[in-house]
Amino acid sequence: MEDAPRPKRRRTDASDDTPLLVRSDDYWFHDGNIILQVQFTQFRLTESLLAMHSSVFRDMFSVPLPSDEATVEDCPVVVLRGDREEDWILFLGVLYPKSYAGEAPTVKLLAAMLRLSKKYDFAVFRKDCLNRLKRQFPTTLKEFDKVSSDWTFIKYEESSYRDLVSLAREIGLHSILPALYAGMLLKVDTYIEMILDQDGGFSATDRLACLTGYTNLLQQQLTTSFKWLNFERPHPVLPVETCRQRHKCLAAVKVLLLDFSLQSRPRVRAIARWDKRWEADLCVLCQKEARKVFREGKEVCWDGLPEAFGLPEWDDLKALDFDIE
Repeated sequence: MEDAPRPKRRRTDASDDTPLLVRSDDYWFHDGNIILQVQFTQFRLTESLLAMHSSVFRDMFSVPLPSDEATVEDCPVVVLRGDREEDWILFLGVLYPKSYAGEAPTVKLLAAMLRLSKKYDFAVFRKDCLNRLKRQFPTTLKEFDKVSSDWTFIKYEESSYRDLVSLAREIGLHSILPALYAGMLLKVDTYIEMILDQDGGFSATDRLACLTGYTNLLQQQLTTSFKWLNFERPHPVLPVETCRQRHKCLAAVKVLLLDFSLQSRPRVRAIARWDKRWEADLCVLCQKEARKVFREGKEVCWDGLPEAFGLPEWDDLKALDFDIE
């Protein structure tokens, strides 16, 4: 990596320590042969492990130390300027796991790994993080249906959507934004207040995008995914004109229309999974037609999802993903 910042060795010895510098309790290994200093915390680690995963550290360690290089406990000190102590503590928890690390990472851990793996070329870790983000927030409807109601690749927390939107913009991974926004809108009761709140952690750009998408998708679903309910007709109309149990199906349609109209906060269902309650009292013919119209409309809404949020089209968004590999 030609443009990667080069860590600088700091000439120091034990007498250089000040009360501000502390040694990490968890990552100070007596068999370590290199000390990384981040802000006011020092970590004693092994060159071999860092070099195995990072081309930046591998290149740096290949340069012989000057004979008069000062050390701490016979270890050279590398001062990592501009890094955050919290990021390194999280990242070292992955490099030196205390237990089997099989569970999905938190957003904070993802962010730390992406920042440090980019700066120091920890390529394997960066690839894994990016794959998790792209699989959890895909660009295809087929993949979105698989994960929209289940956080499989990232640990869900109340602030996850907000933090991930910020992270996506920080690292330039624009293609996951539509699915991120859509995920919040599918849970609008949980997130609308956070979106509306100027102190809720969202930027003005992201608040506007979410609210614009909310309005657009509510309008679009009436003529796409839920076209079978015929919202624009003055009176309820059956999904299939040749329905053989007209009175029963008509009553079911009226109940659904009433349910939609009485919601205190309308819900975005244009790209949601099909809810079997919508078809519970419909005949087989009406069920089949309703599902068909819903699926076709859902695909139309998905294809235009980025534009609904005021973003470029899917292909343009993916092209905007900046230096993500």
